[in-house]
Amino acid sequence: MTHEVFAQLPPHCKSSDLNKHIFDHRMRVLVISDTGTRGLGGPIRADVSGKSGERRDFVDFVRNLGRSTAKGLEGGTYGLGKGVLYRASQIGLCLIYSQARDHGLIEPRIIGVSGGDGDYDDGDSRYTGRNWWGVPGTGGIVDPLTGSAARELAVRLGMRVPSEDDTGTSIMVVAPDFAGVTNGRERVAAIADAAMKWAWPHAIDTGSGPNIQFGFSADSLSIPGPQPLNHPVYREFATAYIEGRKRIMDPNYESDWQTTYTPIRSKRPNRGLGLLTHRVSQNPVATGSELENAVALLRDPRMVVKYLPVSAQPNGVPVFGVFISAPEMNEAFAKSEPVTHDDWVYQQAVAAKNSPNPVRIALDRIRETFRELSIQGAKAGNGVASRGASRVAAALGGLLSGFSGTGAENQPLAEPSNPGTKRPRKAAVRQVAQASLDLQDGEVVAKYRFALTGGRPGNSLAVRVVARVVTESGGNEAASPMNAELPRFAGWMSGTGSLSSQEVLTVPVPCDDEFTAVFTQPADAAIRVTATVEELEFAGN
Repeated sequence: MTHEVFAQLPPHCKSSDLNKHIFDHRMRVLVISDTGTRGLGGPIRADVSGKSGERRDFVDFVRNLGRSTAKGLEGGTYGLGKGVLYRASQIGLCLIYSQARDHGLIEPRIIGVSGGDGDYDDGDSRYTGRNWWGVPGTGGIVDPLTGSAARELAVRLGMRVPSEDDTGTSIMVVAPDFAGVTNGRERVAAIADAAMKWAWPHAIDTGSGPNIQFGFSADSLSIPGPQPLNHPVYREFATAYIEGRKRIMDPNYESDWQTTYTPIRSKRPNRGLGLLTHRVSQNPVATGSELENAVALLRDPRMVVKYLPVSAQPNGVPVFGVFISAPEMNEAFAKSEPVTHDDWVYQQAVAAKNSPNPVRIALDRIRETFRELSIQGAKAGNGVASRGASRVAAALGGLLSGFSGTGAENQPLAEPSNPGTKRPRKAAVRQVAQASLDLQDGEVVAKYRFALTGGRPGNSLAVRVVARVVTESGGNEAASPMNAELPRFAGWMSGTGSLSSQEVLTVPVPCDDEFTAVFTQPADAAIRVTATVEELEFAGN
């Protein structure tokens, strides 16, 4: 089948090595597909002007390298993101199948493209390194195979195609580069993680279902797609985004105490640049995530451009923010992005002479917002802060949340690591169970269970815990009210149940046990426990 499709190979391109990647007439491929989208319609030739106002998706994706910004603010403003598909192939080769409407009818199209090569000479001729496989067209140009024959070929090749009455696109990366990855499942899982990190706004149901229904599989096994509201970190961004959309749609909308709205504006001219929505986390987790104390920068079409680090807040309580640019400022932000669309570079933003730069102003305003909120101005190190334990009525009576609502709080558990994964070098501590209440020597206590990871074998890990009362606004109480009852450290418990009163717990590396920190629980108060770990290095290790 492969020899039938690629009957001829260029002399000096990566795809010339196609035969080296065929073993027993089988080849690994990576297929990326979408359905319910427009597909790649319009003219099939780049030199055809087409009808006035007609979309040129096919030639923009298949024929052209780079494009005019005339297409506005749709995905891929500069049309260069497709290059990652060719780079993902060891031979720079992709098969592209699409179903789009042409004159009211759905037309299937399939074509092969190599786009990962540089210029080369062959005889007296100079070539660009880009090649196409299809059917001979007028003027010696390779055109796509179209109609039912195109659909039948795509199905025979194992491509996932839309139903006959639907539109969409399927891209097959031939011989994907799995260097350093033991199996395709790990690579697809990494793609799923990337979809979570950069496309989570499209996985949120804002009333009529998610914009995109993500699905991933490898070797016939399903891999979970992005579910940001179920993730301990991304749910903070997702919730901020949901609350921010509500405020944009209704300027009078008010959220809960955790959410803060900050309109970002320029003074001269006086105009709105966007809305910053940030949330104080009531569930800090010991992920060591780089996304703690960060703002997700968004413009249309609501992909995350960048996570902007901001100043940490007092006592290590992380915040998560989302900035949504104003619709009329989308073009200014888009023009500030490099071709990879992964930053806002204010020097690239187009501004009238002697006029303030809106991108620089927006980024400065966002950073300044968190500098003003910050007291310490620096993020805590390797640590984890627990969710505030619920206040307690007398003698383990009704348990009421220290934040809002009624009933026991649910502490999100850290996801278990995959067996056989390499032990992390950096020491970390994470809370692994819900905070629980108990009666110990006639006194109400709160228990927090922690696990340790990382560290160099032969060294030791020193773990310290501190409990603070949580204020109504969710922060840590800076000063203790007179005669107020405060949480007191009661000791450490190991898996055997033994209690140690030492404030600093020292354990050797590696350590696979779990340890429980015990604090007295003041009545009518919520407490938050922060754990930090330090690696003690011994001579000769």
